[in-house]
Amino acid sequence: MVHNSDVRVRRPAEHDELIGRLLTKEGGPFPAYWHVLVFAAALGWSRGRREPFEKAGEPVRYGLFSNSPTVSALVDSMGVLAHPNDATIMGEGRLQERVTVFEEYANGGLSIIQGELNSGAHVRPMDVILNLCRRGMTHAESRVQDIFGPRVVGFGTPDFDT
Repeated sequence: MVHNSDVRVRRPAEHDELIGRLLTKEGGPFPAYWHVLVFAAALGWSRGRREPFEKAGEPVRYGLFSNSPTVSALVDSMGVLAHPNDATIMGEGRLQERVTVFEEYANGGLSIIQGELNSGAHVRPMDVILNLCRRGMTHAESRVQDIFGPRVVGFGTPDFDT
């Protein structure tokens, strides 16, 4: 049986430079490697971009991820969604499989970020992250408005006249 303390989250080696540039010490928005991977995995998942990789950089202890119930749930959810007809995916012995799914979505998200940087529209990684967040919020807002209509609290400009 694999214990959480033994599990490591791999960083795709091809994105090591990008990951470093996304850290606050380099002018990026993220204080630690694991924060970069969480954002990238969420981005990769939201865009349906899951990319396996072989060559890994220095791994990150899973304990950093599992200390946050929200992040731990994200890793578990990605694993469950990747194996929808397999109830045993949540077994303790299959944590590494769930982590692998997370790693692959993180790799996909990092590829998206790198692609944005390569497009030349943004020079700084911080600008790319901000732009991705803005576009993601706009997309989420429009989906909510499609479902519930334009007067959902918290979305859009408030109308104080009504």
